[in-house]
Amino acid sequence: MNKVTYIFVSIFLVISNVFAHELSFKHDHGKWSFKKVNGNACSIFQIPLTEKGDYTQRGAVLFYVFKDDDAEYVRIDAGYPYDPNKYVKVAIDGNNYQFFGENDSAWSMKDDRIIIDAMKAGKGMTVVGYSQRGTETTDTYTLIGFTKAYEALQNDC
Repeated sequence: MNKVTYIFVSIFLVISNVFAHELSFKHDHGKWSFKKVNGNACSIFQIPLTEKGDYTQRGAVLFYVFKDDDAEYVRIDAGYPYDPNKYVKVAIDGNNYQFFGENDSAWSMKDDRIIIDAMKAGKGMTVVGYSQRGTETTDTYTLIGFTKAYEALQNDC
């Protein structure tokens, strides 16, 4: 009986720790965060300042810039599966870029360097996407602090 209780308490503590981390993470709206994935791969990411849409349930929403050795790319996680027949629209200070959705992620249709340079020069970014059910979402991000985070990505990865 003690072994079963120990296992349940251990599982509860692990799950509590995961949820506590998730809650603290969600309070970082508008801040770019740095994460080292492994020896050669790192990312900077942000959760949106605002999320709008007529939905009842949505997973984690993030905008990433990944660096893996010399390769860099941008990615969006929507928190739902994208409609594969509609493009994801990313607007950076009035300039529009198309991304394609694949499952719950979206990828740039242009050279990622163009998007990164626009983000470095920009102040704000909006992402409009469509779920497989047809729900439109609009997420807004700040680009203030992006250049500093990007420099950390270059220097620390």
